[in-house]
Amino acid sequence: SPAPAQNRPLLPEPALTAPAGTLVLETGFDVVAGEPSYVTGVERTRWDGPLLRLVYSPARNVELDIEWVARVGVTGEEGRGDIQSSDWGDATLRAKWRIVEGETGHPTVGARFGVVLPQTSYEDVEFNPLGLGPNTLRAFVEGLLTQPIGRGRLHFDAGLFLHDEVVRAHDQRDFVSYALAFEWPATGRLALLAEVTGRAGDGEPGAEVRSEARAALRLGSGRLKWDAALRRGIATADGTWGVTVGF
Repeated sequence: SPAPAQNRPLLPEPALTAPAGTLVLETGFDVVAGEPSYVTGVERTRWDGPLLRLVYSPARNVELDIEWVARVGVTGEEGRGDIQSSDWGDATLRAKWRIVEGETGHPTVGARFGVVLPQTSYEDVEFNPLGLGPNTLRAFVEGLLTQPIGRGRLHFDAGLFLHDEVVRAHDQRDFVSYALAFEWPATGRLALLAEVTGRAGDGEPGAEVRSEARAALRLGSGRLKWDAALRRGIATADGTWGVTVGF
């Protein structure tokens, strides 16, 4: 059975919302290999975590959440030498509004708004470009749709993602964001999940086109659930293979 306000290990956001007063904490750790540095183009292994996400429902059709990736870093980057290999991660603020509550067999419709606040530095103390994060503001607005299909649920998100450029001041990249995910409750304690998510448009180094696929499972019932997913980068900027685990 689905857990209200729970998102991990998926990136798409369901249109569903949790009952008023619900509070959910999510945490996890991500790793992916073969991600190219947007500064040098050299491939490395990237890790992000632990992620901390707190979701609160002030009303039955509204969710507010704050997310912070405590640390981001890379290993195996040839030629990096003594340049800093990790830094603080970014923080994200989101608000979701369920506009239409779907009845049995009918879709639920919602909208989500958010902003990513940069915490990861562009340069280290010696002014060496890090290539760990863009250190720019990002904002997004998306429409959300959740459609029951038998025992499962299909989630579809689409919207606009605005990304300030890294190397040119007073300019930005406008992307179409998209996400498609499917959840299937195999048993009372095990759910199988799959997704494709990303952003499409005209990218630049640091503000790239992105796309990723995940195959995942969620295990547990009641107040505690565990999750794990296999990640596959589709766009060059997303690397090759990776994993995420959390609860």
